[in-house]
Amino acid sequence: MAAPEADGGTALPTYASQPAPSAPPPPPAYSATAPDLNALRSALDGFPPGLVDAMLESRSTFRQHYFIIDNSGSMSAPDGSKLVTPLSGGAPRFVGCSRWEEVVDMIQFHARVAAALRTPTHFLLLNQPAVGRQAVVVRGPEDIADIEQTCRSSPTSTTPLCAQVTAVANAIAHDEPELRAAGQQVCLTIVSDGLPTDGDLRHAMAPLARLPVWIVVRLCTDDESVVNFWSSLDADLECDMDVLDDLESEAREVHEHTPWLCYGLPIHRVREWGVRNKIFDLIDERALSPAEARALAMLLLGGGELPHPELELKPFLEAVAARQAEAGGTMPFNPVTKRHTPWIDVHSLRRSCARSAGGGCIIA
Repeated sequence: MAAPEADGGTALPTYASQPAPSAPPPPPAYSATAPDLNALRSALDGFPPGLVDAMLESRSTFRQHYFIIDNSGSMSAPDGSKLVTPLSGGAPRFVGCSRWEEVVDMIQFHARVAAALRTPTHFLLLNQPAVGRQAVVVRGPEDIADIEQTCRSSPTSTTPLCAQVTAVANAIAHDEPELRAAGQQVCLTIVSDGLPTDGDLRHAMAPLARLPVWIVVRLCTDDESVVNFWSSLDADLECDMDVLDDLESEAREVHEHTPWLCYGLPIHRVREWGVRNKIFDLIDERALSPAEARALAMLLLGGGELPHPELELKPFLEAVAARQAEAGGTMPFNPVTKRHTPWIDVHSLRRSCARSAGGGCIIA
């Protein structure tokens, strides 16, 4: 339920002005009922085994999630994109859509995952929608109808990011003692295409640097001024933060440095959810070392240890190929090549090793 409207007509969640609710108790060891497992299998269809494991493990890392979702008028801009599989079959294709439609795809995915994992997840819109609620908490399958109704709304009004960030920071601060005692964090994902219209976001986000929170910023625009703003914010604030572009843009950046990796939609989705791994920070920045390439392969494919490529290159490549074959299923859609490819192109990996000088192996 929304509280009375603040200046500018933006309704804030009730906990913005009232004592924040207590965090729910830590989730038990994962043992879902059959309907939950079926829902999880459906939501994570096409995910490699390692990323499925990472999503399950996130339950012990994050007590709850917050998604601050920009539904301002600019989200109606028709320069978004989403993957759609043709009714006649074949590989999915990127089709044009509004920024809001792109975000709705993302919201619906994460709501399904939250319901299946039974991880309390708050979806907070910046502006009161014409239909549905501004704040929806998904704790289980019974809450999916509420988020679907909210997703049927249209973008409107301005970008009061500071107010929502402050509300979430207050809620996390309220629960900080319990979170630290349990060794847990909260994940905050901010989804936006613009700059705040209600104040200084650096000031609003500063308290988060002292709290047990991991921040993901999911940008919905290529506007240079917006990208530069969020990039500078990441550099200036002493917060744990990951700034993501849209899928296509992120995949192109990754391909420049890690061309043997298919940066498919499942990788993007786990990063939006807050799954943390240093390797994700590196794949779009530089070529990976042999140890890092091995770590990435184990993260994606699961199944335990792999041979070290500096010591046993051929067994390493053979093990990667075998593990991909064991995973089965449809190969992921590659946003760069626009076709289905393996998660790891073993031939490209081998060529990269062969190009390295002095017997070393810089994986690029």
